[in-house]
Amino acid sequence: MKSEDVKLKGFKILKKVDEVRSIIAAKIEKNDEELISTENALGRIIAKDMYAQLDVPHFNRSAMDGYAVKAEDTFGASIRNPKKLKIIDKIRINEISSKIVENGTAIEIPTGAPIPEGANAVIKLEDTKNYGDYIEVYFPITPYKNISKIGEDVKKGDLIIRSGSIIRPQEITLLLACNILEIPVVKKPKVAIITSGSELINVGSKPNIGQIIETNSYSIASLCKIYGGVPYRLGIVKDDYESLKNILEKALNYDIVVFTGWSSVGEYDLIPQIVNEHPSCNLFIHGIAMRPGSPTAIAFIKNTPIFCLPGFPVATMISFETFVGFTIRKMLGANELDPRPVVKAVLNRQIPSKLGRRDFVRVKLSFDSEKMIYIAEPIRSSGSGIISSMVKADGILEIPENLEGYEVNSEILIKLFLPRWWLWILKDIIKQLA
Repeated sequence: MKSEDVKLKGFKILKKVDEVRSIIAAKIEKNDEELISTENALGRIIAKDMYAQLDVPHFNRSAMDGYAVKAEDTFGASIRNPKKLKIIDKIRINEISSKIVENGTAIEIPTGAPIPEGANAVIKLEDTKNYGDYIEVYFPITPYKNISKIGEDVKKGDLIIRSGSIIRPQEITLLLACNILEIPVVKKPKVAIITSGSELINVGSKPNIGQIIETNSYSIASLCKIYGGVPYRLGIVKDDYESLKNILEKALNYDIVVFTGWSSVGEYDLIPQIVNEHPSCNLFIHGIAMRPGSPTAIAFIKNTPIFCLPGFPVATMISFETFVGFTIRKMLGANELDPRPVVKAVLNRQIPSKLGRRDFVRVKLSFDSEKMIYIAEPIRSSGSGIISSMVKADGILEIPENLEGYEVNSEILIKLFLPRWWLWILKDIIKQLA
């Protein structure tokens, strides 16, 4: 479709969200990898399957403070009929006993210490009584009770982390326990962020009538970090054909280019036109069946994805999470292309929608402690320019293209905003413990 036709008549065809994402996915390749220290890998995406280089633990160790014994010496023990064992040694956490546990003997041992030769179990301190040279045992134990055996956690050669997994504190702990000090991770995509509009002024300036403080580049930069990209804010560009054309060429040095503002079909909506006219542009999509965010344009210039997002802040953020966040995760080779946690909820009022269009509805969640369910309340002030509606909301309800909305009391799925999701997970844990 020619840019002139779009400007004169509007969008003739609106592509569906999933169709657009499939087109993007088919053209994106995973970024190269780099080696980084394991201790600094939090939040990164692992580039290769990782295997244990040693057994964890690599020796049999005590899982309790107690006494290393032969389990058969405790058989039949009870409070009325305790078994008497001679104490032959006492070891500390970093010591190895030179004594051998034989029948009728015991060695005092702390948690984590190596099991001495001859012992095949550890009896807890509280199940014994110490009389100085000997102990009385009041409960029987089975062989290997309270012993962490070699390789009990992981064995050498075990697959411990799959490629595409995100590195959390627990992954770092396991990798270091396996003595893996460096790991291959996927390089973070570099994202160029450009805002356009002659009415925009920088944060900190005093706006006159008709001027708007530019904030979209900050929300986009924050979302980039959440999804795993590295943002580069290239500043505000006025509504000038040559200026926008020049900034596009500069931005093509980055992995992803994101424009925001003037992406629709008006006289000053120059960005889609400039992108589409680029001699190396090999894909151009303009107009998506979604609300908010329908004027979004997506293109590829050579292998670089270009996103032209609407100027209204809410539409910008929702379009970003729908397409740009997805692209970042695809470049990272992440197993989860949409990392947002999803919770079930019941809708407290009807929401209409239009067939053939995907609606993204901001909702606030509350918890009904009697029915043990989440209640989703759509935000009433929901215009694309109402930034406070995103602050009030906990997540997004997506109404698919094949529905005309949801009735009251419908069971729905809510995609939680990142990183607010942790609060809802914490609430779930508290409820389970109550």
